[in-house]
Amino acid sequence: MRSYPTTFMAATLLLAAALPAWAALGGAVSSVEADRIALRGAPAAGAQAAAKAGAARDGSSAQPSALYSVQAFALYSVQAFALPNGTEVREFVAAGQVFGVAWQGASQPNLRQVFGDQMYEVYLQSLKEQGTPGSRTFVLRQSALVVHSFGLPGNFSGQAYLPQQLPAGVSAAVIK
Repeated sequence: MRSYPTTFMAATLLLAAALPAWAALGGAVSSVEADRIALRGAPAAGAQAAAKAGAARDGSSAQPSALYSVQAFALYSVQAFALPNGTEVREFVAAGQVFGVAWQGASQPNLRQVFGDQMYEVYLQSLKEQGTPGSRTFVLRQSALVVHSFGLPGNFSGQAYLPQQLPAGVSAAVIK
């Protein structure tokens, strides 16, 4: 078995981990991504990622084009992605799971991808029940999912989180 210096292996791990995780809300990030977060490493300088394989069921190609920022805190980390249209999506990760997401940009991201199929259905059902088509602001507060969304042409923002998956000692106010 070949022995590699620890710094070489860590550098290889960081380069491999520069690919976007893009896990859905409540989903697990890849094991490589989780390892990188645990090491509290930053993405390799200038790393650009190709679009992740597999478009969303609705055919949207809103895959992240680059993981450009990772911030590690004591109880969670935040991964920021840029979509091809410039919209930023941030994933809030603890124990390898995405417990919250936030977005801001000229257009809304594909929420089916961001929320995952199950939570997206909860979101759609709430939209139907509230009867707020065309509304600039949407608020959903349920035990399974909380969503705050605002949108005007060219300016969309929002955050969503799973209240039951918030790490102990972490406030939902950090999801922004």
